[in-house]
Amino acid sequence: MLDLDAIYQNADPVFKSLGAKIILLEPGRAVIEIPYKEDITRRGNVLHGGIIMTAIDIAGGLATLTVNDGIDQVTQELKINFLEPMYKGPFRVEGKVVRKGSTIVVVQIEFRDADGKLGAIALGSWFILRRKVQNNDENKKA
Repeated sequence: MLDLDAIYQNADPVFKSLGAKIILLEPGRAVIEIPYKEDITRRGNVLHGGIIMTAIDIAGGLATLTVNDGIDQVTQELKINFLEPMYKGPFRVEGKVVRKGSTIVVVQIEFRDADGKLGAIALGSWFILRRKVQNNDENKKA
């Protein structure tokens, strides 16, 4: 099974800046939690839609990671429906694998507030990488 400590230690800066926590990680399923913070809200103290989308991408990616038999993965497509404004945290985001193919994993993700109210639902696909992607140093900024 996946090592949660390793995932936390290697977490990307976006995961860390959200204050995200992995609540559950099992084959085909991932649940994360993000706190309510004023600096991730928009006018009216409602959670910003970009933050919701980011959390959904993270949860879907973690669900994919649990079934990934390659060496890495990238988000290929992510479609979201925002259903309700979200302002009561902590927020729970759950990704469930719908189908795993040889190169594509399809995941359904739900975003809920502290009361369990569904704020957004998404469907995404992640591409499984089977070989290392070359790093192009010319594209890096100093």
